[in-house]
Amino acid sequence: MSRAVIITSYLEYPVDIPALLAPDDYIVCLDGGYDIARAQGISPHLWLGDFDSLQGPLPDEGEASGGEEAPSMEIRRYPPEKDYTDLELAFRVLDPEKTPDLLVIGGLGGRLDQTLVNVQMLQRYTAAPGGDGMAAMEAVGISEGGEDAPVRGFRSIQIFDGRNRCFAVHGDEDAPGPDGPRIHTIPPQPGSYLSLLPLTEECLGVTLRKARYPLEDAALYRGASLSVSNEFTDAPAELMLRQGTLLVIIARGNPADRI
Repeated sequence: MSRAVIITSYLEYPVDIPALLAPDDYIVCLDGGYDIARAQGISPHLWLGDFDSLQGPLPDEGEASGGEEAPSMEIRRYPPEKDYTDLELAFRVLDPEKTPDLLVIGGLGGRLDQTLVNVQMLQRYTAAPGGDGMAAMEAVGISEGGEDAPVRGFRSIQIFDGRNRCFAVHGDEDAPGPDGPRIHTIPPQPGSYLSLLPLTEECLGVTLRKARYPLEDAALYRGASLSVSNEFTDAPAELMLRQGTLLVIIARGNPADRI
């Protein structure tokens, strides 16, 4: 397997989840995400959380059968008085060696505090280029060891809620390629805006090409709106970053959405 798909408990916009799935995806449901999955005919491999948003009956702990045509489902139930959100529990339980790429369905909208921490975790749980992310994990207080502690960051985490897709890009200052920072290619999305928001205090050496408003070796600062609401051209956008961490947001919208 190369990807885990995490279905959260809340979707603000409709999402055709089966259309996003590949045959070898490992499917995780968080709490009430099980209700969403079953409504779309999806049988998860893992179901975890404190089950405070579940609409149906509470599951039994341990193993559960998914039926003749569905894989067995592991159930992990946690007490409501826990130190992590259900999504962070999933990040800590999943093994980056087995599923280096994660797609989170939902996770945006609804409660602002939940949305903001989910976005911040994109930076925390993805590996820096040229390494396995252990140093970055230690820097933010995640130590190796423990039953479900992460050993390294995931290769990529994307959050998609039906209207917005976002992911983190780390700078390449410590591990540049022979021709400079690596190029992150972003396919054009008709009818969508492309925004770059610094997750660190500053992002240096930001280069964005083949977008309507290009940047060349620019400095972006947290809290400034310079890089919001860019637009795609017909060609894939090319993003390079030397230092810092950027949140890349692709948001479906229309001209009336501009602020």
